[in-house]
Amino acid sequence: MPSTIIPILKQIIADELDVDIKIADIGNEMPLLEDGIGLDSVAVMEFIVLIEKKFDFKFSDDELTFEPFTDLNTLADFIAKK
Repeated sequence: MPSTIIPILKQIIADELDVDIKIADIGNEMPLLEDGIGLDSVAVMEFIVLIEKKFDFKFSDDELTFEPFTDLNTLADFIAKK
């Protein structure tokens, strides 16, 4: 199931967040923060809201850590478990 989630996450990043990156340039193991895609705190919060809407779940407060947002593989595994 994570393999079906990753294309959706890439589309959200490329088309709905204020980042200058194309879907084809987003690697599954590319860090989402800092040296990778470089999502800042505002983009991460927007990304969280879009993920919650798209996949119809809510992150709990204790899930809002950097760990699920390591890369797309990690995030897709997290979402699949929800």
